[in-house]
Amino acid sequence: MISWIVPSLRNRNAHPGMRCSVDFFLMANFCTQCGMRVDDLAQYCSNCRSPLIPLIEYQTIQTVPRAPLTNWQAIGADKKIPAGICGILLGGFGVHKFILGYTREGIIQLILGFLGVGWIIGVIEGLIYVTKSDEEFVRTYIHARKPWF
Repeated sequence: MISWIVPSLRNRNAHPGMRCSVDFFLMANFCTQCGMRVDDLAQYCSNCRSPLIPLIEYQTIQTVPRAPLTNWQAIGADKKIPAGICGILLGGFGVHKFILGYTREGIIQLILGFLGVGWIIGVIEGLIYVTKSDEEFVRTYIHARKPWF
């Protein structure tokens, strides 16, 4: 069993009862029997000749790639900008609803557009579409199929 300790700055000797200790400030090894500092590559203590426990080497930390893990454009985020612009410019006709595949809601938007209310709804929805992130847009309007706002 290997036990690792971090000694204080004042006490650089091995603690009794510990099988191995490492001084992290100097990266020196200590003998488990007599507490003497020993060479990093030594297999036996030069003072008491007791066998030394080898230090474990750790692997370097692997970095995570910063590239996006999901291609949101392939899932449906490519409809975000056209639907947003059509919502702002042609909101009363419900074109943005048809782009997203909401046929029933597009017809309702067209009727509301002739009554004058659909234009306001279209502008608001167009602004919402354009300001959402690709991930948020796909999750809300493609996967969850949220038809209004």
